[in-house]
Amino acid sequence: MRTITTFVLLTMLFITSISCNNSNTKNDYEYTEANHPVRTIYLSTIEALNEGNLDLFLANFAPEIKMYGTDGNYFGQKALRERFENILQQFPKVRMEIPELKLEILSKNVVLVNFEWKVFPMGQGPAFSGIGSGIYTRDGDKWIEVLEVETITNIDEALKQK
Repeated sequence: MRTITTFVLLTMLFITSISCNNSNTKNDYEYTEANHPVRTIYLSTIEALNEGNLDLFLANFAPEIKMYGTDGNYFGQKALRERFENILQQFPKVRMEIPELKLEILSKNVVLVNFEWKVFPMGQGPAFSGIGSGIYTRDGDKWIEVLEVETITNIDEALKQK
Protein backbone atom coordinates (compact mmCIF):
# COMPACT_ATOMS: atom_id res chain seq x y z
CA MET A 1 0.00 0.00 0.00
CA ARG A 2 2.83 2.39 0.88
CA THR A 3 4.47 1.70 -2.49
CA ILE A 4 1.26 2.48 -4.38
CA THR A 5 0.71 5.71 -2.41
CA THR A 6 4.31 6.81 -3.05
CA PHE A 7 3.98 5.99 -6.74
CA VAL A 8 0.71 7.98 -7.02
CA LEU A 9 2.24 10.98 -5.24
CA LEU A 10 5.36 10.93 -7.39
CA THR A 11 3.26 10.62 -10.53
CA MET A 12 1.12 13.59 -9.46
CA LEU A 13 4.23 15.67 -8.73
CA PHE A 14 5.68 14.75 -12.11
CA ILE A 15 2.47 15.69 -13.95
CA THR A 16 2.24 18.96 -12.02
CA SER A 17 5.82 19.87 -12.85
CA ILE A 18 5.24 19.13 -16.53
CA SER A 19 2.08 21.23 -16.61
CA CYS A 20 3.85 24.08 -14.81
CA ASN A 21 6.70 23.94 -17.29
CA ASN A 22 4.26 23.88 -20.18
CA SER A 23 2.44 26.95 -18.82
CA ASN A 24 5.66 28.90 -19.33
CA THR A 25 5.89 28.21 -23.02
CA LYS A 26 6.90 30.80 -25.57
CA ASN A 27 3.24 31.78 -26.01
CA ASP A 28 3.19 33.09 -22.43
CA TYR A 29 6.26 35.22 -23.06
CA GLU A 30 5.55 36.42 -26.60
CA TYR A 31 5.23 39.98 -25.36
CA THR A 32 8.07 42.45 -25.21
CA GLU A 33 8.30 45.57 -23.11
CA ALA A 34 7.16 47.63 -26.11
CA ASN A 35 4.10 45.56 -27.05
CA HIS A 36 2.92 44.18 -23.70
CA PRO A 37 -0.80 44.79 -23.06
CA VAL A 38 0.09 46.23 -19.65
CA ARG A 39 1.72 49.20 -21.40
CA THR A 40 -1.48 49.84 -23.35
CA ILE A 41 -3.75 49.48 -20.32
CA TYR A 42 -1.45 51.63 -18.17
CA LEU A 43 -1.25 54.49 -20.67
CA SER A 44 -4.97 54.39 -21.51
CA THR A 45 -5.75 54.62 -17.80
CA ILE A 46 -3.58 57.75 -17.51
CA GLU A 47 -5.20 59.24 -20.63
CA ALA A 48 -8.71 58.64 -19.28
CA LEU A 49 -7.76 60.39 -16.04
CA ASN A 50 -6.29 63.29 -18.04
CA GLU A 51 -9.60 63.59 -19.91
CA GLY A 52 -11.47 63.63 -16.59
CA ASN A 53 -13.42 60.60 -17.83
CA LEU A 54 -13.88 58.57 -14.67
CA ASP A 55 -16.03 55.91 -16.35
CA LEU A 56 -13.39 55.27 -19.02
CA PHE A 57 -10.72 55.28 -16.31
CA LEU A 58 -12.60 52.69 -14.22
CA ALA A 59 -13.28 50.53 -17.30
CA ASN A 60 -9.61 49.47 -17.04
CA PHE A 61 -10.21 47.89 -13.63
CA ALA A 62 -12.04 44.67 -12.82
CA PRO A 63 -15.07 45.09 -10.52
CA GLU A 64 -13.16 43.24 -7.77
CA ILE A 65 -9.92 45.28 -8.17
CA LYS A 66 -7.53 45.27 -5.25
CA MET A 67 -5.25 48.30 -5.22
CA TYR A 68 -2.56 48.77 -2.60
CA GLY A 69 -0.93 52.18 -2.84
CA THR A 70 1.15 54.75 -1.05
CA ASP A 71 -1.99 56.64 0.00
CA GLY A 72 -4.12 53.65 1.01
CA ASN A 73 -5.75 50.41 -0.06
CA TYR A 74 -8.80 50.29 -2.29
CA PHE A 75 -10.97 47.25 -2.84
CA GLY A 76 -13.49 47.30 -5.66
CA GLN A 77 -14.40 49.85 -8.28
CA LYS A 78 -16.65 51.74 -5.86
CA ALA A 79 -13.66 52.55 -3.64
CA LEU A 80 -11.60 53.63 -6.66
CA ARG A 81 -14.46 55.76 -7.95
CA GLU A 82 -14.68 57.59 -4.59
CA ARG A 83 -10.92 58.13 -4.51
CA PHE A 84 -10.66 59.55 -8.01
CA GLU A 85 -13.94 61.52 -7.83
CA ASN A 86 -12.40 63.42 -4.90
CA ILE A 87 -9.23 64.10 -6.89
CA LEU A 88 -11.15 65.28 -9.96
CA GLN A 89 -13.43 67.48 -7.82
CA GLN A 90 -10.42 69.18 -6.22
CA PHE A 91 -8.42 69.36 -9.47
CA PRO A 92 -10.78 69.15 -12.46
CA LYS A 93 -8.00 69.96 -14.95
CA VAL A 94 -5.38 67.64 -13.42
CA ARG A 95 -3.04 66.16 -15.98
CA MET A 96 -0.43 63.45 -15.55
CA GLU A 97 2.53 62.72 -17.78
CA ILE A 98 4.63 59.57 -17.77
CA PRO A 99 8.04 60.60 -19.18
CA GLU A 100 9.48 57.13 -18.62
CA LEU A 101 7.80 53.74 -18.38
CA LYS A 102 9.75 50.50 -18.07
CA LEU A 103 8.21 47.05 -17.84
CA GLU A 104 9.72 43.84 -16.57
CA ILE A 105 7.57 40.93 -17.62
CA LEU A 106 7.25 38.51 -14.72
CA SER A 107 4.63 36.31 -16.41
CA LYS A 108 1.93 36.61 -19.04
CA ASN A 109 -0.35 38.57 -16.72
CA VAL A 110 2.02 40.03 -14.11
CA VAL A 111 4.37 42.89 -14.85
CA LEU A 112 6.71 44.99 -12.72
CA VAL A 113 6.35 48.61 -13.80
CA ASN A 114 8.90 51.35 -13.04
CA PHE A 115 7.95 54.85 -14.05
CA GLU A 116 8.63 58.54 -13.74
CA TRP A 117 5.61 60.78 -13.41
CA LYS A 118 4.72 64.44 -13.47
CA VAL A 119 1.37 65.80 -12.23
CA PHE A 120 0.08 69.22 -13.18
CA PRO A 121 -2.73 69.93 -10.67
CA MET A 122 -4.05 72.85 -12.76
CA GLY A 123 -3.54 71.07 -16.09
CA GLN A 124 -0.38 73.04 -16.90
CA GLY A 125 2.19 75.18 -15.13
CA PRO A 126 3.71 74.09 -11.82
CA ALA A 127 3.96 70.36 -11.21
CA PHE A 128 4.86 67.63 -8.80
CA SER A 129 7.37 65.09 -10.14
CA GLY A 130 8.26 61.67 -8.89
CA ILE A 131 9.06 58.05 -9.44
CA GLY A 132 7.07 54.93 -8.86
CA SER A 133 7.13 51.17 -9.02
CA GLY A 134 4.35 48.70 -9.08
CA ILE A 135 3.37 45.14 -9.66
CA TYR A 136 0.37 45.03 -11.94
CA THR A 137 -1.74 41.92 -12.45
CA ARG A 138 -4.28 41.77 -15.21
CA ASP A 139 -6.99 39.46 -16.39
CA GLY A 140 -7.52 40.15 -20.07
CA ASP A 141 -7.72 43.90 -20.48
CA LYS A 142 -8.54 44.73 -16.83
CA TRP A 143 -6.41 45.28 -13.76
CA ILE A 144 -7.30 42.82 -11.02
CA GLU A 145 -4.55 43.70 -8.56
CA VAL A 146 -2.15 46.60 -8.26
CA LEU A 147 0.60 47.10 -5.71
CA GLU A 148 2.17 50.50 -6.26
CA VAL A 149 4.53 52.83 -4.44
CA GLU A 150 5.21 56.40 -5.53
CA THR A 151 7.66 58.98 -4.21
CA ILE A 152 7.66 62.72 -4.89
CA THR A 153 11.11 63.81 -6.06
CA ASN A 154 10.39 67.47 -6.91
CA ILE A 155 7.79 70.14 -6.17
CA ASP A 156 7.87 73.27 -8.30
CA GLU A 157 8.33 76.44 -6.23
CA ALA A 158 4.91 77.85 -7.14
CA LEU A 159 3.23 74.82 -5.50
CA LYS A 160 5.36 75.12 -2.35
CA GLN A 161 4.11 78.67 -1.71
CA LYS A 162 0.43 77.70 -1.53
